[in-house]
Amino acid sequence: MKILILGSNGQLGTALCNMFENRNMQFCGVDLPEFDITNEQNLVDVIDQQNPEVIINACAYTNVKAAEDDFAEVALINGICLKKLVDICNKKDIYFCHISTDYVFDGNKNSPYCEEDTTNPVNCYGFSKELGEKIVRNYSYDYVIIRTAALYGKSKIHSENVIDKIIQVAKKYNAISLVDDEYTSPTFAEDLANQIYIILENKVRGIVHATSEGECNWYEFGQFIFQALNMKATIKKVKSREFSGLLKKLHYSVLDNARLKSLNINVMPNWKVSLKKYLEDHYKI
Repeated sequence: MKILILGSNGQLGTALCNMFENRNMQFCGVDLPEFDITNEQNLVDVIDQQNPEVIINACAYTNVKAAEDDFAEVALINGICLKKLVDICNKKDIYFCHISTDYVFDGNKNSPYCEEDTTNPVNCYGFSKELGEKIVRNYSYDYVIIRTAALYGKSKIHSENVIDKIIQVAKKYNAISLVDDEYTSPTFAEDLANQIYIILENKVRGIVHATSEGECNWYEFGQFIFQALNMKATIKKVKSREFSGLLKKLHYSVLDNARLKSLNINVMPNWKVSLKKYLEDHYKI
C-alpha cells in the first residue's frame, strides 16, 4: 500500500509520517510551501509523480475564529478544491481518506453524535468542512471520511497545540480562564494516526467517527493537566460567550465511534489515558 499524505507538516500529518515510518511502509508526505492543495497543476504533478494507492487529506484551514472573516479562502481550502482531488482519485482508482471534524454539527445534542446524525454547522469553519464532505460523498467512487475532534500533538513545524498554550499561559500568569460549557473528546494525533492505519487496512468506506473515548469540558481538561504536572495555577471557570464573542461555538460536540465499534476495530483510548501519555512523553512527568 503506497500512501500519499497531503498536509504532512501538521499535527496529524506529522503523526502519520512517524507511524508509517515506524511500520516501514511506503509513503510520501507533502505540504506548504512546496505543495499547495488549491493549485490544481501542483496537485496533478504531485499525484502523477508519487502514483499512490491511497491519499490521506490532512490539509485544512483550521483557524475557526479567522475563518469568519476569510470565508472565501477557508471554503476553497476545506471544500471547493476537493472536487479536483476527487476527480483525480476517481480517474486513477485511488482510495481517498479525507479528515473532517465535529464542527459539521451544531452542538445542540445532549448525547454523542453518531455518523448518521444530520449535519448542521453554525460557523464558517463548520460550513466549509461540511462542503468538503458533501463534495467527497457526491463525487468520490472510493472514499472514507474520518471525523475527529479537538486534535492535539506535535508537528514538524513546531506549532503550539492547545496543551502547550494552556501550560504556557498558566506558567506566565499562574492563572488561566477555561470554558466549562463546551464538551468534546480531546484526541491525541498519535492515537488517530494508528486508528487511520487500521481503517485503511480494513478498507472502510463511508463516514466514520474517530475520537478519544470519554468526554470533558476545557475546564476539566485543564484540571487534569495541572494535576498531572503538579502545577498550582488557578483555573477560573468562564462561559464560551466570554471568549468567543459573536463566534458561534459548539456546546456539545462529542462524537460516538459507532461504526468503528460495530466493525470491532475501535482502538481509540480514553482521553485521560492519552493525555497522560502525551504529558509523560513531552513534559517528563
